[in-house]
Amino acid sequence: MRVKVYGGTPSHSGQGLCESCKHSTITRGQRLEDEIIRCEAQAVGTTFVTFIVTECTAYLDAALPSYPELFEKAWILRPRDGKKEAGFVRSSDLPAKERWELMKDMHHFEE
Repeated sequence: MRVKVYGGTPSHSGQGLCESCKHSTITRGQRLEDEIIRCEAQAVGTTFVTFIVTECTAYLDAALPSYPELFEKAWILRPRDGKKEAGFVRSSDLPAKERWELMKDMHHFEE
């Protein structure tokens, strides 16, 4: 009997997505089969994963910085204010109130 596969097959040779996902916690023992993977991306609560994940709609790469981390490193363009020249300022150099306003404005812009 011949089986036709559409869209390819999952790769079993590499790491699973859980290895590099921010939502997962992996606990390993001494033996290869001693592994517990907890996924906290589900809305219901923690899910235990018992297989190698090759695709996931809730995958969030742990190597990528979060939005607050990006904002901390960002340069903000300030308009000309009186005698001061217009230019870029580090977000970390802004007063706390002004930083809060910018974060709030950015959040509303994304919605």
